[in-house]
Amino acid sequence: MKEKQVRTLTLPVSLHLREAGEGESESRILEGYALKFGTRSLLIGYYYPFYEILEPGCITEEMLREQRIYFTMFHNREAILGRWDKGEGTLKLTLDAIGLKVECEAPHTIDGDKAVELAKRGDLTEMSFIYWTNEEDSENCVSYEETDETTDWGAKIYLRHVKKIEGISDVTIAATPAYTDTEVKAREQQVREFVEATKPGGREEPTAEQIEAQKREKEKREASMQVREEFAKELCAIASAEAENKY
Repeated sequence: MKEKQVRTLTLPVSLHLREAGEGESESRILEGYALKFGTRSLLIGYYYPFYEILEPGCITEEMLREQRIYFTMFHNREAILGRWDKGEGTLKLTLDAIGLKVECEAPHTIDGDKAVELAKRGDLTEMSFIYWTNEEDSENCVSYEETDETTDWGAKIYLRHVKKIEGISDVTIAATPAYTDTEVKAREQQVREFVEATKPGGREEPTAEQIEAQKREKEKREASMQVREEFAKELCAIASAEAENKY
């Protein structure tokens, strides 16, 4: 079954405003990597935690040439900065050994000015993307692997390998990791199914102490995300007010 996934690149300074050349006016070109190959994501999940890795070759030039992809702010289709239309349009996508690079000259709109200002100040440096793949095809699309690592609360950590992305609909400027609680639970269920299928006895049930530690870790992450979301809202409100004064 093909499912849409939202992913945020968690490496620092993945989005920036291109510097203007000598004698040129201030640049409005936003550039960075929407995704990078071979890089672990943030740790996802609590009971069956895992890292996701996008394997080299999971995206192809042929696939990209079939896509219509929007460049937005916060996955909001009402805040469009550019568009890739099967290789044409105002959004430039370049596939290289590192990952998928994004280049776009921000439009002279409220959202475009907001994006330029926040990137210039370094307030927003993360990017996110929406993709889909066949979750049931473990040979060609998605597979799981057990590691020797454990979390601070004693849970075994797994790796989720994405070997083929079948489509991308959106790349965006992001303020916070884009994994929703629903997505985390869905992916954890897939890890659990992998464990039960590969180990005769399944996984040992967590102790009461481990469960309590998992709950504390979840509450800590949710509180941290809430703080980041509020901060992002404040930044956007400031940038919007400044942009609106220009019109």
